[in-house]
Amino acid sequence: MKRYLIALDLDGTLMKSFGEYDQETFDYLKTLTKAGHLIVLATGRPYRSSRFIYDLLDLNTPLINYNGAIVHHPKDKNFPRYDLYIKKDQLVDILKHNQEGLINVFCEINDDIYVHRFNEEIEPYLHLEGGKLTVGPLDEILDGDPNGALVFVENDCAVQMARYIYQNYSQNLLVRFWPTELFNILEIYNKRTNKGAGLMRIANYYNIPKENIIAIGDGHNDIEMLQAAGIKVAMGDSHPELLNVANHHTLGCEENGVLVFLQNFFNNK
Repeated sequence: MKRYLIALDLDGTLMKSFGEYDQETFDYLKTLTKAGHLIVLATGRPYRSSRFIYDLLDLNTPLINYNGAIVHHPKDKNFPRYDLYIKKDQLVDILKHNQEGLINVFCEINDDIYVHRFNEEIEPYLHLEGGKLTVGPLDEILDGDPNGALVFVENDCAVQMARYIYQNYSQNLLVRFWPTELFNILEIYNKRTNKGAGLMRIANYYNIPKENIIAIGDGHNDIEMLQAAGIKVAMGDSHPELLNVANHHTLGCEENGVLVFLQNFFNNK
């Protein structure tokens, strides 16, 4: 029997909302695990807000958090943990030189949360349960280099901050941003951080060839993960650039696209 490594994004792919999922999909994933296949969760979430999904699926595999900034195995100390960071002094400098339009910022070191100021607008992004929260100026409260940072700025100031980062720190950092009704959110991360690199570390550890890797996602941050897989699956409502990378398309999250694809794939084996 061919052994497959199945990498799954969470939000918008496996999870309909923060804690909402399809039980039939979860049951089928457990069936695949019992058949000897490897299910790997690959998410931008921290470990503290993905652990309950890992436990619900009864997994015993590595986990990709922070979009690949952390790759670890919660149950196997022999698996080589991998961590990437951005430098504290670079983050502080970026914030210092981009005060105009700056609303808030938070970052994390593992599951410890550091936020400039705590308010209701930012709370949904913090995933507080299971984390230690410290509030204050980051140059004072950060006690190490964070795994990444989310910066909240007024909508017309996002491009200016992104330009500063690329002009001064392009050798170390990348940035992506997306608008909301209230503000723009900029994610600042180590340029080596991506789900694809994390997935390849796991595949190499288990000696899984590329043609036996299935990757399913919906977002721009899933592009490298799909590129690392032989079987590249985009959800029906995926980011346009991800749709261009995929060699398979499935239904959207609300239509249980993960279940539909995997059942069709393995029933035809």
